[in-house]
Amino acid sequence: MQYGLRHRGCFRRCGDIRPSPPGGGLPACPSAALALVLAVAVLGFPGCKSAPAPPTEQAHYPTLPLADVPDFMRGTLQERIRFTNIDSMPVYGYTLVVNLHGTGDCTAPTWVRQYIAKQIALHGFGSVQLHRYKEMTADEILSDNRVAIVVVEGLVPVGARAGQRFDVTVRALPRSHTSSLAHGQLYRTQLSAHALDDPTAVAATPLAVVTGGDVFVNPAYALGQADAQGAAARASLRVGTVLDAGVVRNDRPIYMQIRQPQISTARRIEELIQRRWHGSSPADPGADRSKVVAAAQDLGLVFLYVPQDYNGDWQHFIGVVSHLYVNDAPQFIIAKAKGLIAEARKPGARLADISLCWEAMGEEALPIFAPLISDPDPNVAFAAARAAAFIGDSPARDALRQIAADSSNRYQLDAVRALGALPPTPETFYLLRTLLESDKAAVRIEAYRVLAAAGEGIFAQRIADNFFLDVIPHGSPMVYATTSGVPRLALFGPNLRLQTPITFTAMDSRLSISSSDGTDKLTIFYRSPHQRRPTDVQTRNDLAEILARLGGGGPDRARSFDFSFNDVVAVAQQLVDSQRVYSAGSDGRQVAAVFELQHPRLEADPWTSVPRDNLAGRPQGTPQPSPARFNPAPTTAPAPDPSASDQQRTLGAGGS
Repeated sequence: MQYGLRHRGCFRRCGDIRPSPPGGGLPACPSAALALVLAVAVLGFPGCKSAPAPPTEQAHYPTLPLADVPDFMRGTLQERIRFTNIDSMPVYGYTLVVNLHGTGDCTAPTWVRQYIAKQIALHGFGSVQLHRYKEMTADEILSDNRVAIVVVEGLVPVGARAGQRFDVTVRALPRSHTSSLAHGQLYRTQLSAHALDDPTAVAATPLAVVTGGDVFVNPAYALGQADAQGAAARASLRVGTVLDAGVVRNDRPIYMQIRQPQISTARRIEELIQRRWHGSSPADPGADRSKVVAAAQDLGLVFLYVPQDYNGDWQHFIGVVSHLYVNDAPQFIIAKAKGLIAEARKPGARLADISLCWEAMGEEALPIFAPLISDPDPNVAFAAARAAAFIGDSPARDALRQIAADSSNRYQLDAVRALGALPPTPETFYLLRTLLESDKAAVRIEAYRVLAAAGEGIFAQRIADNFFLDVIPHGSPMVYATTSGVPRLALFGPNLRLQTPITFTAMDSRLSISSSDGTDKLTIFYRSPHQRRPTDVQTRNDLAEILARLGGGGPDRARSFDFSFNDVVAVAQQLVDSQRVYSAGSDGRQVAAVFELQHPRLEADPWTSVPRDNLAGRPQGTPQPSPARFNPAPTTAPAPDPSASDQQRTLGAGGS
């Protein structure tokens, strides 16, 4: 048996562990081939026993019982699989926040300071506001109280595709003396899962890149002195958000773990999903990887990729996937769709599940359940209308618009959300524009959100490449600001103005807005801590013009300001909260404005989401997938140009 031992040793020495070619033949390594011939010869001698074949490596999956589902969902994927990898992925990094108003500090562990100093030396450092930084050493920069070393934290979204954007959180280091991150600008960096332990490893395994940008802190505290606002305010000002600054580098699949593992089941699930969404075949070497929707990895695991049409709404996507019937033969689908009609009319019917089943069935089931769109039961009618609309039925979309226009309908907001997720049409835009005057703030804001994303029906002005200022001259006066995604500040209502006479001050009296007697002009005055000479401009008494001038817009760019989105939102909030903003109607009546901040939706939408009891998260003992039959190659998101603006300069991102 010494030849067998030498044979295994040969694989170790050669490092060439290639398998035999298809159909048999000798191993690729010549020494291994010779050893194999000699070993075969030895086997013919009496007393010699062959060495046992090495075990074949396979993924070991537990066999789980089928999920408990309602009778009408027997045979769906929800019964046979569970979803994993459905938690957001935390990623981290270290970088700098600059241009603070004397509130920064770079106290940090020695190895973190050394890492930051090395990045400064490698990639350079500069600022539009602080030109002299370009001539300073790393030690001088890290001693400046307008600079702070920060931890950047991000959550890569579930099912994210390469290039998808997300918000990042910025935190002052625990032992640093940074008192406020207000007015700061974040330098670009890269993020990884283990960057807090070893930041030098980020460049080797980056999961996301942060493009940099303005830090957004609680606008209620952004303009004041942190020391004068109590412990809660001081703690709040040490944490901020940079909106829409994270960019995912690689596709991140959702895992479908098969409860009763079998390779034929995995292939069947892949085929079923690919056919339903017209995806590219993962087995095709020339497949468009961005259009692959499902890929079986082995007998127990299927990778799931959220199609671009869902705009990152992974919950809606897996909600539909989980309600697919394994048997998709036309005769079965038609019979099942008829059975679901009877099920929908039962008292206490699970209409959300039934609606998702219809949506998953697709066009073949549409003629069967479409008549329910006009059902006298409004619950059944909405369940049928939303399913049919997502399949592509025009009458169903008309029905959703009727529901969305009816303020007394309990599904009005749900209908507006559904219309926003569907492909846009002129009729939908017309309806949403009318809803901008709704007396329900949630409906009004949802209609605005859809229109703003589509760039339709509102006057939008890009202010100094920092944020959008949207003017909606309809309805009661309201100022609305986003706190996630694209930075937007929206002014609702006609002729928003300030009460005069006025003397408004903020930022320790460095900023003031004051009126002149007998005129319609206001004067904005600001003494920047970064400039020797103050800036003052005159503007009309028009809130949109005032906020645009603060953000850097206006005709006189030589005498404009450059406040961040956070600063402009904070000024708007303080003006509104002090009852200084009103809308002047055509009848001369003045109505005070209200202020609304975007509140992220934390709850899942029951009409589009799979029940939580079938979301496994990251369970203990979940096996790692075996070598993938198809695993889309990492797709690197295009890195933003670091020379585009100084606040987006690379710091530790592998480029200058």
